[in-house]
Order: sequence, then structure tokens, then C-alpha cells
Amino acid sequence: MGGQRKKKGGRVTPKGGHSDRLSTAERAGLEDVFEQLLRSAPRDLPDDIPPLAVEIWASQMWSVWAGSELIGMDALEVFGGGMIDYAATRATPAALIVLRALGAVAPDPYGSRARLQAERLAARGTPERSWASALGTARPVTAWLSFDPIDDDGVSVMVGFDGPGQETTVGVFVDHNLGGIAKDAFAVPAGVAEVVAELRQHHHGLDDPECKEISLEEAATRWRVALETTEQTFDPPTTEDFDHLRALVLALFDKLPAGGQVPEGPTLNDDERDELLAEFLESDEVVGLIGVGHQNDEDTTIEDLADQLLTFSLDYTLGTPLRFSPVMVEIFCLDWAPRKIALDGDAFTLLPDVLTAWICFVGRRRAIPERSVQTSVDATHEYAPEMIALSQDPEVWGPAKTMALALKQRGIDISDQAALDNFIDEVNRSGGIDVLAESLVESIAPRR
Repeated sequence: MGGQRKKKGGRVTPKGGHSDRLSTAERAGLEDVFEQLLRSAPRDLPDDIPPLAVEIWASQMWSVWAGSELIGMDALEVFGGGMIDYAATRATPAALIVLRALGAVAPDPYGSRARLQAERLAARGTPERSWASALGTARPVTAWLSFDPIDDDGVSVMVGFDGPGQETTVGVFVDHNLGGIAKDAFAVPAGVAEVVAELRQHHHGLDDPECKEISLEEAATRWRVALETTEQTFDPPTTEDFDHLRALVLALFDKLPAGGQVPEGPTLNDDERDELLAEFLESDEVVGLIGVGHQNDEDTTIEDLADQLLTFSLDYTLGTPLRFSPVMVEIFCLDWAPRKIALDGDAFTLLPDVLTAWICFVGRRRAIPERSVQTSVDATHEYAPEMIALSQDPEVWGPAKTMALALKQRGIDISDQAALDNFIDEVNRSGGIDVLAESLVESIAPRR
């Protein structure tokens, strides 16, 4: 998309909207859209609507424009800036409604433009909605964290705001299985205390979510890191609610205090990893797996698979070390393992059993309730057939896996740079990585 310095959905500094590139017919069509929005605004945003509902409306509208693309033009300037400019020329209550709403949540410079034009219309005596003075006035007062201590797939960072309008709680869900992106969000017209009480009222199990109060500074840091991670992720799988509330979340984030830190969780160094792996291989959970077929070097294969499980759980997901939730099982089986693990089909037929043993091992080590462990084991059984099938599909493999399989098949030492360079040249001459992957399928098929 031309004319912007941002990824889709983030803050923006216009380089120029180039709206003059629109044809006469396109401009007329755009103004028709603006006029329809002005006509619907009084109905959508009546006088008795809560200020939060107005801000959500504006945030959703902004998300539509932020998600648009125009060739050679800045979509936000054309749509968002265009709407502000169009409303500014209409000295009507509907125009003032739209300008007030956008001024509350749109990122600068658009928010400032909308507020300036709204003040000009108001100074002319244009009638105001009763909620207008409450927009954008809420201030953060408290923050809480909601989390599942067993699966720990993510945390909801909830911030309570208060002001002339009403108490509001806005929460951002940080997904530990997707690199810590801000994946989901919610905004409700209630204080955090009420939201937390509601959560506690509906959860009474041993492995249900817990809540604890945190500082506003910590909440701000958690929001910032998650929002930045989302922004830096190509096509992040965010929910529709998050997309609609993004502008509102960013506007409220600016009100949070800076300087907070997120407590670092426990980590394992290389020696501790080696000790843990050795402990697993000597555990009761591995009985029946080790020593089954020495002729096929299965002991080494099981150790390699266990090392992959450890790598995935510690290096590719966030949260509690050694967790392996049902969602993690799904991601591991249907994406990570088939794409990354460079072992043949025989190894993949062993992987479900090794994964089951690992889940039981870490579950016992973390004293996880048996029903929670069993849920992850059941997920392993559910996804195992598809995982094995995907592991044989070269279209799923990552380039690193394809190269590793080929080097192993040809007996090339990766420390031999000359041999490695010659092999890469051969791959390029022979059609590239995809052709290489296809040539390996038959050689790695399960022999069992």
C-alpha cells in the first residue's frame, strides 16, 4: 500500500493522502459513503448511549479504514482524514457526533484534527450530545491479571478506568502460544472489581483461571510489549474483537504510566536442560519406549524427539516452563513438528508415544491434576494421525527441515563448508528447495 509508513492497523504518520488521485466518480462515491455515515450516526449514537459505546463505535469504524488498502494512496488519510474533513464542512449535529467520536480514539494526527474541527462546530452553536464531554476523560485506576496456572496459554491484562462517564474495564489477551501477541481484547462498562468477581463466581475448579492485582506500570508494559509484537507479526491471527478495539486500546494505552517491568519467569540454562532430558529418559513414563528396538537405534531417536519437545516448549512458546496444554499439543502436532523436525517417518510414528510420555512426565513434575494431564494426552491421540501424515507432505516442510533431511541422506558433514556450498549450488541448479523436498519423500516414508 503506497503512501504509508506502517503495517496494517497501527499508528500512522501520513506522507500525504494523494486523494487528488481519485477520479470525479470515485470522489463522488466516497462522499456518498461519508454522507451515509453522517445520516446513520445520530441513530447509532443516541443521546443516552454510554460514552464507552461511542468510543467502541469509533474504534470499530477506524479499524475498517485501517484495514483498507489503496494502491498509491494512504487509505487512512483518504478514508479517515477524508471523513474528518467532510464532517468539518457540515455544520450539523450529525457531523459533530462523528467528529467527537473519532476525536476520542483516532491516533494522531487524525485525533487532533477531529477534536479541532469538533470545537469549531461547537463554537458555532451546533447542538451537542450529552455524552460528548465524557469522551476520552477516563483515567486508569487499577489493573489485574487473569491467568490459568495449569495450561498458561495466555494472560488477560485488565485495566480499570474511571471518570465522569462510568467505570470501564478494558482487557487485552496476550497469547503465550503465538509469541506473546495481543490476540484478543474486550471492553465492558464495569469496574475491574466487578469483572474479577464475575470471573471468580463462574470458576471454581482446581485448574480454572486465577486473578491477581498488578501495578498500572506493569499492565502498561504488558500491553506495550504485546501490541508491539502483534504489529511486528506478519498477518497475526487476531480476533475480530481485537481488530475492532485496537484504536480504543491504543488511545487508552497512552494514559497508562510508563516505567513498569514484567516479572521474568523461571528459565532453564543448558546444563539444566541436559539434566531434565536425562531425568525424562530415565523416568517411569519412558518405560516401554527405551530399548524396544536397538537395531533401529530407537533409543537415540527417542532422545532426539524428547529434545525437540523440550526445545518447542521452552524456546517457541512463552509462559510457564514445561507446560504442554491441549492448545500447545495442537500447534506442535499440526504445525511445528511436521514443519521443523528433520526425522524420517519411522521417527514420527514414535513421536505420539514420546509426546504422551513427556506430557505425563512434566505433569507429574509440576503436580498437575490428572484430569488436566489426560486432556493433553487425549489431544495427542486426536492429532497424531494427521501429524504423521503432514510429516510426509513436502509442501508442509520448512526449508531448514528439507536441507537437514537431504544432508543427512547424502552423508554431508555440515561443518564441511566446501561440501555444503557444492550441495547448495547443486540444489539451485536442480530446481530449488521444492524440487529437493519432493525427491526426499519416498526415502523418509515409514517402514513399520
